[in-house]
Amino acid sequence: MRVAVVGSGNMGSNHLRVYSQLQGPELVGLVDPDRNRAEALAKQYGCQVFERAEDLVGKVDAVTIASPSVTHGEIGTLLLQNGIHCLVEKPLAVTEEQCQSLISAAEKSGAVLMVGHIERFNPAVEQLGQFLAGSHKIYALDARRMSAVSSRITDVDVVMDLMIHDLDVANGLITDDVVSVQAQGIDVQGFGHDFVTALVRYAGGMVASFTASRITQNKIRQLHITADIGFVEADYLRQEMMIYRQSRASDLPSGSAGGYVMDLAMDRVYVRHSEPLVREISHFVEVVKNGGKPKTDGASALRSLRLAWAIQDALKAGA
Repeated sequence: MRVAVVGSGNMGSNHLRVYSQLQGPELVGLVDPDRNRAEALAKQYGCQVFERAEDLVGKVDAVTIASPSVTHGEIGTLLLQNGIHCLVEKPLAVTEEQCQSLISAAEKSGAVLMVGHIERFNPAVEQLGQFLAGSHKIYALDARRMSAVSSRITDVDVVMDLMIHDLDVANGLITDDVVSVQAQGIDVQGFGHDFVTALVRYAGGMVASFTASRITQNKIRQLHITADIGFVEADYLRQEMMIYRQSRASDLPSGSAGGYVMDLAMDRVYVRHSEPLVREISHFVEVVKNGGKPKTDGASALRSLRLAWAIQDALKAGA
């Protein structure tokens, strides 16, 4: 399986690293307008530099698209139409029309279209999904994703930069339609909202709150879920998951006010730590080789984007 990477920025460089380490894929080349950076990375990973994405046609079987978001629609559609399997870094594209073009091209050619929503491959999130699968009912969800000021991304707001990860995780857990969205935020740096809190209600009555920040002097990646089975806490950074349950009523010591207290049992779920990007790319390679539907396909990515756009619309309405 011959692979290439389009875009060699932060995420593209990491995709190059992982492909070079995996058994099976043959890293053929990369595409990037920064010739000096491209040649340095090509030398590091022993691959070729291509001028344009279309130059990959006939030379590779699969591609990671990690170029700027505004290019995803055009580049991905071209490659998919030529039968090249694509792992597109989030977001899938920047408009509904571009997303539909990518999905349609994949369906017509039979090529795999997968989207790089990396948190779905975080071991803690995968364990959480397995735990909540089946008949367990979620009542409420609270996601927090905080980061400090960074010059890494200035072309999108914090909803598309950070919150989109948690919207996608939530959509992987909740199948009900969204019925209402409220949001408030602040723009500190002048590149779009830097701190946003959104409240989402789903058709089944469940509520979800999402907070994302790129101006907070601490790095936080946490998800809290209130469900019929208990309170579940997942920490993406530590790759940990805890479950809290009220276990039984205990008598208070003699002379205490009241008659009893509820004991709280906490279970720390074993999570096997591993790098989410390695799991993501390994899943992509497996689907390309063996067939099947990727965990983060075009349709699921578009659903997450629609929620992100609804939050952005709510921010504009509340401005």
